Amino acid sequence: GIGRGVGLGKGPGPVVHTEFPSTSQHYPSVAVDPTSEPTAFLRMKAYSTKDNGDECPTTGRILPIVDTAEWVERLCSVPGVTDIQLRIKDETDPQKILERVQNCQDMCKNVGIRLWINDHWEAAVKTRCFGVHVGQEDLVKCMKAGGLEEMKKHDIALGISTHSYGELSAALAVKPSYISMGPVFGTSSKKVAFDPQGLAIVSKWRQLIPPDIPFVAIGGIGDPETAKLVKEAGADNVAVIGAVTQADDTAEAVRKLNEAMV
Repeated sequence: GIGRGVGLGKGPGPVVHTEFPSTSQHYPSVAVDPTSEPTAFLRMKAYSTKDNGDECPTTGRILPIVDTAEWVERLCSVPGVTDIQLRIKDETDPQKILERVQNCQDMCKNVGIRLWINDHWEAAVKTRCFGVHVGQEDLVKCMKAGGLEEMKKHDIALGISTHSYGELSAALAVKPSYISMGPVFGTSSKKVAFDPQGLAIVSKWRQLIPPDIPFVAIGGIGDPETAKLVKEAGADNVAVIGAVTQADDTAEAVRKLNEAMV
């Protein structure tokens, strides 16, 4: 509205009444600290980005999410797996969490797979994992504990979940490595307080997220056909759980999901 306003006389002119933002250029972020400009997290580029000589890491086409070391070990031997997210929900002891994360990081590092840790940023920092993924509540906790600065110090990538326009504004202010949105469709893999967003919101999110930040979609993406629809709607990557862990043939499921995301 200010950008389209026309000056009248010598004083400030009126702003133009415009529609809801439709580009990342005009979409607002919520300042973490209004007095300073935050530095960005480790920059990544989407798999579909044309090679322009940029040496920053490239996201995979799919992001399998698992909750055990056994599944991490299994996926480490599957061709086409470039990233794994470990979501630990059955343990609260920090030492046991650290030991599991270290075990998984060792396995992933040995085969060149990037390990992302859900929520437990302290363990990720201590074991030098590639990245951390946080939801909005854990993002606030992490900020208050100084976790964002600690992760940046060790060049650890950060992904942030979003479910609403307000959460998207908050995530953009942090300048993460990627932004995720979901659930796109109904899912039984995780209890969420938000209704399915649908493909139209996937397209809207891609418009509102700057083109240099990869966009990950999650929720109810249970087969290659659905993954392809989400890709066509604007997602750069799909996070999957049941599509991999419940498949009769894990390697074949990964292969078909990767093909769908080309």
